[in-house]
Amino acid sequence: MRYSFLLIIPVIFLSSCATLKPKEIPININLITLDKDLNPIDAVCNLYSSSSKLDILAPNKVVFLTECSSINIVCKSGDLSGHYGLIQENQGTSGEDFIINSGLGYLFDRAVDTVTPMGSLMNIFGADDECVTDREITVVLE
Repeated sequence: MRYSFLLIIPVIFLSSCATLKPKEIPININLITLDKDLNPIDAVCNLYSSSSKLDILAPNKVVFLTECSSINIVCKSGDLSGHYGLIQENQGTSGEDFIINSGLGYLFDRAVDTVTPMGSLMNIFGADDECVTDREITVVLE
């Protein structure tokens, strides 16, 4: 009995290191591809983010399902190519979110919410900024 209790403690501490996956949101992208003379041109484009990848034909309107992170776009048409990078400004560093993203941090957050009504109120007003979900992006192929 005593040894089983000692085995439970490391299991609890190791399981508290789990991270929660960020919520994926749909981003509506109107992707326009132009040549260097600013004439519309058909191209094959790859959209990348930290959690998703999508291959499309442009110009096109697409819904890109991804988490709130930077998006990179690479387009090619024959010998022409172009790229575009979209950086989200509201990203923090991984060190800031270590305690919050761990299982232990999640339990502490829920405990504060249940003990005080102020915890829930702080979560509502302290929520991260939402991502811009509608984008018009122009990629110039050279």
